[in-house]
Amino acid sequence: MIRRIVPLVLAAAALAACQPQRGPRKSGPAVARGDGVVVTADEFKARLKEQSPIIRSRFTTLERKKEFLDGLVRFEVLAAEAEKQGMLNDPEIQVAVRKLMVQKLVQRYFQDAAGAKDLPENELREYYEKNKAEYYRPARVRLAAISFLAAPGTPQRGAKAAAARKAAGDVKAQVAKNPLTFGQLAQKLSEDEATRGIGGDLGFKSLEDLTKAYGEPFAAAVFALKDGTVSGALESSQGIHVVRVAGRQDELNRPFEQVKEQLGAKLFRERKQKELESWVKKLKDQARVQVDDAALEKITVEAEAGPGPGPMGGMPGGMPSGMPGGMPGGMRMAPPGQPGGPGGPGAPPPPAPAPAPGAPKR
Repeated sequence: MIRRIVPLVLAAAALAACQPQRGPRKSGPAVARGDGVVVTADEFKARLKEQSPIIRSRFTTLERKKEFLDGLVRFEVLAAEAEKQGMLNDPEIQVAVRKLMVQKLVQRYFQDAAGAKDLPENELREYYEKNKAEYYRPARVRLAAISFLAAPGTPQRGAKAAAARKAAGDVKAQVAKNPLTFGQLAQKLSEDEATRGIGGDLGFKSLEDLTKAYGEPFAAAVFALKDGTVSGALESSQGIHVVRVAGRQDELNRPFEQVKEQLGAKLFRERKQKELESWVKKLKDQARVQVDDAALEKITVEAEAGPGPGPMGGMPGGMPSGMPGGMPGGMRMAPPGQPGGPGGPGAPPPPAPAPAPGAPKR
């Protein structure tokens, strides 16, 4: 009896080993194997490497490695069952795969950033000089002013100065109770038509800006004010002002050598983006795409908000501008075994797969 059973067992094992493996072809020693399901050591290490160092440190013992492996096996058996049920032919799956292919294609296009180091320094310096405002900016204050306009030496100057001094006392008292009242008082009292409607807001100004517009004494007095405080009556080349400083920006000074590497990466990405757009245009021309305006006009667009985009959403019709940075973030799914990913430790169990047509219900 035993002699007859042994050959049958060996034949069954050989048959199981010869069955085609579902899913992508894998290489390397297997750490788990079943009917059409294989998890290799290389795959295990790759999935574990996707986790943060803190997460990885939890899976050093054999028992914890088995927990992580169980998440991978769980994912594999569910994927195998989905394939058995023909889900690879599902139109939604095929659309999702095509979106992911486009994402991978564009990512591959931008992947090699080594060319950034080959950009000539004179080109980088030229860009730096043309866009120096991005890398150098003097300290600035944001201020609002209630202005009483009268040029120095005019008969009205004295009366305007007296009005400004009186207003300064009233404004300080009211702003101490409620800082928002400064803008309201500026709309009521200021004589500067350009800023009165916006609460006297002058925006951010550097010391040089204020010196050119109002004179050096006024600029120095404004920069000496503490944030949130209201000045007394400050004289300028335009008149007398009551000023409130809302905030300030520190000086930004990044010399060329400090940003040289960053500039190279930026210009290289811009160059690759232009090359990509040229390549896509060439592909479209080769495809001889023609638009049927009449058919397009007949399409009814639903105005009501529908369900939010799915995991592969955010990429209808074509590629968003700015790829790969503009690739939809929803495409990045948490890997198996990761919290939040399929079969991850602590992840809620997924719903049981729907029975295949004709399969008995459990």
